[in-house]
Amino acid sequence: MKIIVMGDNDTALGFKLAGAHEVYSFGETSLDTERARNKIRELVERNDVGIILITERLAQKIEIPDVTFPIILQIPDKRGSLFGEEQLREIVRKAIGVELKR
Repeated sequence: MKIIVMGDNDTALGFKLAGAHEVYSFGETSLDTERARNKIRELVERNDVGIILITERLAQKIEIPDVTFPIILQIPDKRGSLFGEEQLREIVRKAIGVELKR
């Protein structure tokens, strides 16, 4: 199963260097937003995709499909999380059953 990353140019570059299977970068234009919408629809239909990592800011702009597989996780970009630290802890706790502490 592949790990796919969708996000801004900096996030995409970081994950590409880290070895993500497929990486897609999108800018701030309405054309890029539409490209991202089409790409995520395409990705959820593929059988070889296991996890889609998408930046929180991009996820806010497009409609995230309500699917159980592949797993779609929203991640912070270089500007930080939109949700705040407490909400991120709760998301991680619900997703993997581990409570993060400082």
